[in-house]
Amino acid sequence: MTKHFINHLKNSKSAKDSLGFLGASLISQFVVFISAIFVIRTLGPELRGYYSFLSIIGFFLVPIFSFGFIAGLGYFVSSKKYLPLYITKSVMWISVARGSVIVLVVIILHYLGWLGETGNKLTIWELLPVLITFPLNLIKESFHRILLSDSKYMEGNKLNVIFSVTSPLIIFLFVVVLRLEFTGVLIGIVISNIANLLFTLYFFKKVYGSLSSNPQYEKGFVKDVFGYGIKGWIGDIAVTTNNRADQLILSYFLAPVNLGLYSICGNISQLLWLIPGSIRQILFNKNAAIESDAERKTITARYHAFFMILGFILTIAAILLSPFIVPFLFGRDFLPAVKPLQIYLIGSGIYIGTMVLTKYFVGTKKIIYTSYIQLFSAIIGIITAFIFIGRFGLIGAAISSSLSYFASYILSVYYFKDIKELLRGFINLRALFLSKVPVNKAPATWEVGSKN
Repeated sequence: MTKHFINHLKNSKSAKDSLGFLGASLISQFVVFISAIFVIRTLGPELRGYYSFLSIIGFFLVPIFSFGFIAGLGYFVSSKKYLPLYITKSVMWISVARGSVIVLVVIILHYLGWLGETGNKLTIWELLPVLITFPLNLIKESFHRILLSDSKYMEGNKLNVIFSVTSPLIIFLFVVVLRLEFTGVLIGIVISNIANLLFTLYFFKKVYGSLSSNPQYEKGFVKDVFGYGIKGWIGDIAVTTNNRADQLILSYFLAPVNLGLYSICGNISQLLWLIPGSIRQILFNKNAAIESDAERKTITARYHAFFMILGFILTIAAILLSPFIVPFLFGRDFLPAVKPLQIYLIGSGIYIGTMVLTKYFVGTKKIIYTSYIQLFSAIIGIITAFIFIGRFGLIGAAISSSLSYFASYILSVYYFKDIKELLRGFINLRALFLSKVPVNKAPATWEVGSKN
């Protein structure tokens, strides 16, 4: 019975790693969610709209000006083709350059009045404190990716917790406790970004003994990383567009209060991604190491089946409870967000399948498929956003997002090119729970060829 399944988890290294990611994510997201509730209630819809806009700036511009760097960095470190200490100096310079370009672009857009209805209402002095920490944030992101890609899960999990706890708690302190409202948001973002970088460098040095063993800027590494990552660059941009294009378009055409209301849809809906998100890096590392494509597909199909079923259950529960959750957590001022949230939840639940399948493509050097999937989804999202937001406002934005998530899943299944294996994953999952065979006589279902 289910005891067999539990024993498999205990004896499976990948399952233990997954649970480690999950545990860290649960702690992080709990702190984020609770602190965000108090901050949102204190700010109200309009100031929350400005806060959301500051998040959107980085969320969009970072992948646009990455040129696939993070994806390439992750691949070459996880495949052991470059040692972490050999490339850190190059990573720092690239991060600073990317961050500086983003700062310059935002300043120019603000000067030209091209930041939209919400962004143009912010002064340059309200934007600058956040902008100047962008280069630091990109260094943090890169070093954290190195740790995860080098399978330093313990340190990576600790940093995940720290990242999630630091920013919400500091912003909570300045906004809720000290009652500084939007000024508190700005102070909190700057301090937390600096603190997170220092924590990352500390853990990196603790693991490797120093921050760098090579003072040179390695042109060969840079060429390899961008050569690989550029294939998935459009995909990175498209993923971002899928997640926040609706908010960006809302912020451009509608008043800040609308963005503030709609932003909680993402806050709640994307909690559905917490569990599958916890195993994505592990699934990527395993697929990158396995030689047999049949084994890769079998592992991916089983993860896919498990998280799609779990996601379906969580999605239905969230839709039914949302009319009670929204006013209870955020106050009655946010009641207009209930119907958009319910629509948004449908797409978020479906996107769980995309999250699992795209890690198969990245781990098997088929990263171009991920780009096609996310590009197609982004196009659907952008077109439908312009069509529906103008006519239906918040509800139109939610419809647009759900359609784009659904489109990404359909194309993911198509490029996986083995629907039978995906269906077999559901069958094997059922066998995993119902099998009565003793654990020491049955191979671990989660790991093909496992000796556990």
